[in-house]
This record gives sequence, structure tokens and C-alpha cells, in this order.
Amino acid sequence: MSAIEVHIENSGDAQRLLQTLPSEMFEQVQQVLMNGAIRVAERARELVPVRTGHLLASIRPEIEDAQDSEEAFSPIRVVADAEYASFVEFGTSRMEAEPFMQPAIDEIEPEIMEEVDAILADLGLVPGVEEP
Repeated sequence: MSAIEVHIENSGDAQRLLQTLPSEMFEQVQQVLMNGAIRVAERARELVPVRTGHLLASIRPEIEDAQDSEEAFSPIRVVADAEYASFVEFGTSRMEAEPFMQPAIDEIEPEIMEEVDAILADLGLVPGVEEP
């Protein structure tokens, strides 16, 4: 089985910083990340080449409960689990790549980071970023 999976992960320092946030802001950041995964999945579905619709239908966000994980944040993934998803994304020796997941990530990631920066700016944790 071939699948594409996108992980939104935090480095150790960033994760420790976010764990020190007041619970309301921590939840806001978690919500931004969950909404970001939903937007990435939506954009990937817009970009994916469609022949039968199977690959399109396999693209979705997966958001696990943090209580079921050792992670501070709920694990968030955007998956395309059609058996040939990686062949379409990266190509093969016989077919050109038709990326859909990476372009979606590249497009949505800056928006997600702006939203996280705005939350952190409210606490004065992001120098040079002013509140809107």
C-alpha cells in the first residue's frame, strides 16, 4: 500500500514553549492547527488529478485525541491513502509527478503560521508581530 501522510510536528523547544501557554491560548493554537489540516486537505482535493475519484476521496485530515497520545498536541495528519497516492504525488519511472499534497501544504502553511504568530503575539512571545 502506498500512502502520503503529512505530519504537523513541533520541535522540542517550540512544543515546550506552547505547553507553557495559558490553556485558552494552547487550545486556540490547537484549533488553528486542526483547521489548517482541514484546509490543507480541502486544497489538496482541489489540486489532485481525478480519473476515477478514488484518490480524491482518500484525502482527509485525521485528528486524534491528545489523551490517546503522549504528545502535547492532538496528533494531526492529512492523509491520501489510496494505494497509488505517492505515485501520483512523486511520479514513477513511467509517469510524471502530479503533486497535489505538497502544493497544498506550501499554500496553506504560511496562513497557519500567521494565525499562530497572532496568538503568540497576544502574549508578547513573537517579537515584531503586532496585533491586528
